[in-house]
Amino acid sequence: MGIDQIAKRRIDTLFSLAREFYPKDKILSKRYVSLARKIAMRHRLSLGSKSFCKKCNTIFIPGTTLKVRVSPSKTAVLYTCNICKTAAKFPYSKEKRAKKGKKA
Repeated sequence: MGIDQIAKRRIDTLFSLAREFYPKDKILSKRYVSLARKIAMRHRLSLGSKSFCKKCNTIFIPGTTLKVRVSPSKTAVLYTCNICKTAAKFPYSKEKRAKKGKKA
């Protein structure tokens, strides 16, 4: 078992603990996310940007800590953190073009 595999397993464990402890202890949950980010940076692993807020280290739980909306132009999904109100856009134009091509 490689070091990167151990790091990935630890990161997954920290994210699951962050989700579990968020309703009970928000500060501990944020600490778990920040530890996972540090491990990922040390081992140069990608965490993705859709699982936590990069500004306040809050784990994303839809409906509780995250608001998901489709942009008015319908070309992107807008993620808004309910804690610090930071927003992030994730485009989905590739899927839209692929769907349009199948209809024609």
